[in-house]
Amino acid sequence: MAEVRHRQPSSAPGIEYGEIFIPDDNNMGTGTFTTLLQANALSAGNPIASIMLNKPKFQISVNINPGTKEIPVLLGKADGSDPAEKKRFLLPQNLDVSVSHEFVATFENWKVTDLQLNGESLSLG
Repeated sequence: MAEVRHRQPSSAPGIEYGEIFIPDDNNMGTGTFTTLLQANALSAGNPIASIMLNKPKFQISVNINPGTKEIPVLLGKADGSDPAEKKRFLLPQNLDVSVSHEFVATFENWKVTDLQLNGESLSLG
């Protein structure tokens, strides 16, 4: 029962880091995925995709789209199968894009249970 913790710095433009935490490597479907966006990352209005994978056991993606104000979160295995879970959250309307923002997706038993922005839960879309 070893934990999995991996931080990937600057995985894509606008991302400071992405970090996966899974408390038990025998249950890859439970844990958290954190993405820290750099200040002004959303100012251009372009989508930002934050992805972490461990082929073929695990994959999560958090796709922040300031144009549509939606954040789809997909969770599953990185084996070519469809995601086990898809949830869509809403980005706040008046988000200050000049500062950095932390998104934390929580998942349990292959179900996305929450997406927080700077410590506050976001609404489902």
